[in-house]
Amino acid sequence: MTVTGERAITAPDSAPPSALPALGGSEIRRFAESIISLHGRLSFGRLPDAIDGEPLFRSTDTGDGLLTLSLRESQIPTRYMKGILGFRLAQYLRLGWISDELVYQEALYHEPSGAPNTVENIHTVTLDEASGRIVGYIGLVCSLDEKPMPLDSPRRSRFPSESAHHVDLVSRFAEPGLTSHHVFEIKRFVREVDMARTDQRWRVPWHLILGLCGAALADGSVRLVLGDSKEHGALRHFRLIGFDPVVVENTEPRLARSELMWPSYNQQINAKPFVAPLPVRLADYAEVIRSSLEDGGGGRYERGLAARLSAARRTLCGPTSQSDKES
Repeated sequence: MTVTGERAITAPDSAPPSALPALGGSEIRRFAESIISLHGRLSFGRLPDAIDGEPLFRSTDTGDGLLTLSLRESQIPTRYMKGILGFRLAQYLRLGWISDELVYQEALYHEPSGAPNTVENIHTVTLDEASGRIVGYIGLVCSLDEKPMPLDSPRRSRFPSESAHHVDLVSRFAEPGLTSHHVFEIKRFVREVDMARTDQRWRVPWHLILGLCGAALADGSVRLVLGDSKEHGALRHFRLIGFDPVVVENTEPRLARSELMWPSYNQQINAKPFVAPLPVRLADYAEVIRSSLEDGGGGRYERGLAARLSAARRTLCGPTSQSDKES
């Protein structure tokens, strides 16, 4: 479903250029490169034994040397949490989607962590088992509301994508019993930028999606997800696994230049905001991904997985879904 030009939130004023002091570009870049290098050396091989309690999801042995874990934030020791946030920062610095100038000014070596809340963020990481390095990440970001709020409440806190695109994405789903504590934003769906073009490379996004599915099913509170993505990015992946997103077209996303993530919305082709209920048959799609990963195969096999997911959608939902028309 597509919605055009919908507006509901006042856009923030951009910081004037004079608000940020002029700094030497080479000095800023050296600092950014040192942060990237630091996080490239970290190993998380002991993370599985360090977490508090059972993970929401742990991948089975798929024979590809990758291990995926989905965890509530409170399960992750502080030192590992900083490392995970550092991986996110390093990848976005590589991509140019985060302000290296602000990273330098604030002397950041990991993304800022959110304040504790009554609901929790969920983090999914894929590790290379041989080195212990993180090779992929996806997050489910919870609402900032201390108490659960109706989705159409004017006092409900806005999610990051709503603020960046200046739209209200979730109020259309308002119904009794569904609150802001049932809504999560998909954030930082990223694979290690410099990962070698081996069979592992294509598998990482599907490991992450499988982990996200497993986490959402195990947590039980995730009923609605939102985010923003380009058409051939996360939107394509999520349509393949049964999501039927409402996509808002023709927004003009921007963040003030005092925001770390402002460069991610300063692109020729910007991401589109979307929102979707959790598919009823999500477990069935997750099983297709799991079995496909266990079957093996290289980069060409990814097209086979996409075909298997499209066939599963036609079986589960009928042949008239938008994703089937696009397949």
